[in-house]
Amino acid sequence: MRSHSVLKKVRRDLIHRIFYPVVPIIVTSQSGKRIGGMAAVSCMPISVNPPLVGISISPKNRTHGLVEASGCFALNWLDAQDISKVAYCGFVSGSGVRDKISASGFHIRQGTELSLPVISEAYATAECRVVDRFVLGDHDLFIGEVVVAYATDDFDQYWLFREYSPILYIGLDDDPVRKFIKPKIRS
Repeated sequence: MRSHSVLKKVRRDLIHRIFYPVVPIIVTSQSGKRIGGMAAVSCMPISVNPPLVGISISPKNRTHGLVEASGCFALNWLDAQDISKVAYCGFVSGSGVRDKISASGFHIRQGTELSLPVISEAYATAECRVVDRFVLGDHDLFIGEVVVAYATDDFDQYWLFREYSPILYIGLDDDPVRKFIKPKIRS
């Protein structure tokens, strides 16, 4: 058994970084003609039956207002070849752009079940209807029921990683693109 004799105390403002690396997703939503999207690392499955997910969004983000107004959002999993586009979605404000997703270089299409934008390049997408919201500190936790999810053939009960190479968010550096890395997947 391996034991670490000394563990150092982590500053409160850095505790969230213990959870890194994580796979970032792009949250998309739309209200009226405004299309929004943001890279998010605070997303998790919270129930299998019914299928529920939680997504944590700061009220400062424009996407928060779109999710709140529309009552729905989509989760989009992207490939490592799209790191710079994901970084754009995570670090460029959408306040001056009608459609930040298209401005990033991604292509939009309509979801199959809900009236919301999804990213065409995504390897998996989940369309969610908001069923609850909790104000928690400086973020709101939106609970979404997954109405439909779809993925490429590289997903068969779990990811096979033959084609899909997930992005990992590590949160390092001041350069937004360098906060993301492509992991080495062993077969």
